[in-house]
Amino acid sequence: MDAQQGEGGKARRRVRPTEMLTRVPALHTRIAEIVRDRIVEGKLDPGDFVDEAALATELSVSRTPVREALKVLSFEGLVENQPNRGTFVALLNPEVAAELLEFLAEVEGFGGALTTMRADDATIRALRTAHDQMVEAHAAGDKPAYFKLNTVIHDRIAAASGNTELHQTFTRLTARLRRLRFLSNATDELWRASVEEHEAIQTQLEARDSEAVRTLLRDHVLTILPSVADILERDVGHLK
Repeated sequence: MDAQQGEGGKARRRVRPTEMLTRVPALHTRIAEIVRDRIVEGKLDPGDFVDEAALATELSVSRTPVREALKVLSFEGLVENQPNRGTFVALLNPEVAAELLEFLAEVEGFGGALTTMRADDATIRALRTAHDQMVEAHAAGDKPAYFKLNTVIHDRIAAASGNTELHQTFTRLTARLRRLRFLSNATDELWRASVEEHEAIQTQLEARDSEAVRTLLRDHVLTILPSVADILERDVGHLK
């Protein structure tokens, strides 16, 4: 039964536990998002200690959800647990980052081609809406908002491919590269070029040109490949 008696004898719909889980992200998920944003945006640098107790106090939670959140980030490769020392923000090796980017470029390109062929019109329109919001964030100079919308767009394209394995691979790869991609738009010129590349991708999605989308997405990801070493060298310098 989906209803129960409320005050005044009026029927009140019972909220199922599964609906509650859908409406409100788990506490550790929200904590993981907070710490992830700090790492991606450079508020926590590679090598920095992630103080579990201090986080629990700051967020007014017990240490259990903080510990679970750090496990999620460890799985994503954003933090690493060092025995008898604690949790630290992970340092991404430039060679490994380059290999991951090459792989991600092919995954995203293929996913974009599949999405162009398989997604319904409503999905393509939703991508346009997200794209326009991202452009507005760029115009406002709001890099954190821009990057979050950018991440949503890339994820939606991969998800709309209809290939679960591809989407899972995309999620695993992009988690490790999120900070690198955030830092890649370091100058106004690079940031503007990224926006223009996204406009071209969205236009070809709407035109249903799968090969064009595949090439554009692949090249878009590979754009930052030449600067990977320089970007990550800053992190190495921070540790010295």
